[in-house]
Amino acid sequence: MRILFAVTHLGFLRNFESTLGLLAERGHDVRLVVDRQPQPGVIDGRPIVERLQARFPQAFAVETVPVSKRGAGYGISAAVRGSLNYWRYLSPAFERSPKLRARARAQAPAAVVRLTDLPLLRSRVVIGALGAAFRAVERAIPVRGEIEALFDRWSPDVLLVTPLLYFGSQQVDYVRCARVRGIRSVLGVGSWDHLTTKGVIHELPDRILVWNELQRAEAVELHGARPEQVVVTGAQAYDHWFAACPSTSRDQFCARVGLSSARPYLLYLCSSPFIAPYEVGVVRRWIEAIRRSGRETLRTAGILVRPHPQNAAQWSDADCSTLGDVAIWPRAGANPIGPDARGEYYDSMYHSHAVVGVNTSALIESGIVGRLVFSFHAREFADTQEGTLHFRHLRRGLLQLADGLEEHVAQLERSFESPERDRDRVREFIREFVRPYGLDRPATPLVVEAIEALAAV
Repeated sequence: MRILFAVTHLGFLRNFESTLGLLAERGHDVRLVVDRQPQPGVIDGRPIVERLQARFPQAFAVETVPVSKRGAGYGISAAVRGSLNYWRYLSPAFERSPKLRARARAQAPAAVVRLTDLPLLRSRVVIGALGAAFRAVERAIPVRGEIEALFDRWSPDVLLVTPLLYFGSQQVDYVRCARVRGIRSVLGVGSWDHLTTKGVIHELPDRILVWNELQRAEAVELHGARPEQVVVTGAQAYDHWFAACPSTSRDQFCARVGLSSARPYLLYLCSSPFIAPYEVGVVRRWIEAIRRSGRETLRTAGILVRPHPQNAAQWSDADCSTLGDVAIWPRAGANPIGPDARGEYYDSMYHSHAVVGVNTSALIESGIVGRLVFSFHAREFADTQEGTLHFRHLRRGLLQLADGLEEHVAQLERSFESPERDRDRVREFIREFVRPYGLDRPATPLVVEAIEALAAV
């Protein structure tokens, strides 16, 4: 089977490396096509391709088909789709999501924003009518000629695409081209927040692969998919964490990051620039609250702060030396996509007593590793905690969420007493959210089987 896999850039492959490897093992050829080369501030996925090509030299080919921003075609498509994306965030589902709405507003044409701001035109009826008219225009936009030529050259049996629904994405051309040619198409939803924090799926593919039933409902309710179009597979992106083992002893790891191994340590996992633009001040307040704890075990615990790889600059000169046993590591951040970086990241979670963060997928990974996971409401990040739909998923059993630091410290104090019941709750969340067919059943084979089944129709 010949699979055309369209990705915006190779960094998105971090969630599909296991899928691509298994496809190659089963004898399928994969043709990767990207919109652009790696840019500063995004994950460089070239090492992933190099690893796959080293294992399967004949199975992978890569081509770049850049999106040209010149000409009327791009301007029209960007304006129409940007408008549809913005109007989506005016729906009741996003009533409590001001930051998400503001981001979509910034992507929409200024004239459309001004028009929609008029009281008489902001009603759901008018926006619905405008949306229907713009969708008709959007469907009439022709597929780019270079995409047609790509399909002519590669003649795929099936199209796999991700992420498809990012703001400004032109990947709809791939799905539309495949449909005209009678080629089946599959959207692999790359992460837990994509269906609720990005744009609209402007052209629904034949299948949408999601992690869990919650995402199936999001695909139906927020994007207009039919339930039978959506296949629940589990989170193939996290399969490797279930099989991982520590690469160092606890003493070795603590020595490496600069913490005492004589005491337990808490791991604080930082969030992305959109979720937490400046996190240093909040982390300092958090550490100060811990140091005031009445329980010596918590008060003297080590603290490891791990900067987010795309938001690490703020930590370059941060000084926490007056706050006791605190380490910031790695200061420049590190994307855990290579074996060494992934091992270090796993060790940081595995050797910790518990994990704390604002709103990040790293909290889910920590739950997989078996750690208790905590968060607290921070006024600075209200719009990117409760103001996001995906954060609410974490409250279904993973997070111990506190209204403030005082309650949060009390929760951490109790975590040293009888944590097993809380671990049971975390395990149940992981089963429901990450591996809905059982903790011992990897998702990657289910993803591959779904792609093969669709191509065989």
